[in-house]
Amino acid sequence: MRSRITVLLSAALLAFFTALVGGGQATAAPGAAAFTAQARAAGLTTDQAASLQEKADSYLSTTGGTQVAPNRIQLDGATLYLTVPGEDHPRDLAGAGALAYDPCAGGGADYKHMCAYRGTWYSGDEVDMYNCGRYYFSTWSGPGSWDNNQSTGTVARMYGPSGARVFSTDPAHSQDPNGNWSPVHSVVNC
Repeated sequence: MRSRITVLLSAALLAFFTALVGGGQATAAPGAAAFTAQARAAGLTTDQAASLQEKADSYLSTTGGTQVAPNRIQLDGATLYLTVPGEDHPRDLAGAGALAYDPCAGGGADYKHMCAYRGTWYSGDEVDMYNCGRYYFSTWSGPGSWDNNQSTGTVARMYGPSGARVFSTDPAHSQDPNGNWSPVHSVVNC
């Protein structure tokens, strides 16, 4: 009798917790709905906001980090700025000037920053690398650009998927408005 009560109690608890967490169905990340609402409030269409969140989710799954705005992901020592689908440059979607200071904006990196751009001529999604580290670009391929404006003389190195160095920048300040991300898997910016 006791084992039957235990089984019934266990089944009831399992049903309660299953209902509590949504029956095992996938749910959006807690912040995703808030970021989509911010994007809609900034004037994006429902489709644009959804596409932007899909892009953010894709980056989060490959780069890690924390999404802090509809189009911004904070990495360890770097910030990833995302373009709205169909646009060439990131813009402020969080309000209150959250993107007002983008060290990569305007086609060049601020001093002590290395900026990588998914597109040529400093366009597309941007990675602002401000701390020395290894940053992964495995999802980028094709034409792109970078601006190395770290402290004078600093050389950044780019590595392929096997870990072999495929390119080294000229000492800072150096840039390439029409580079190629296809062979690059990661960048060590210092």
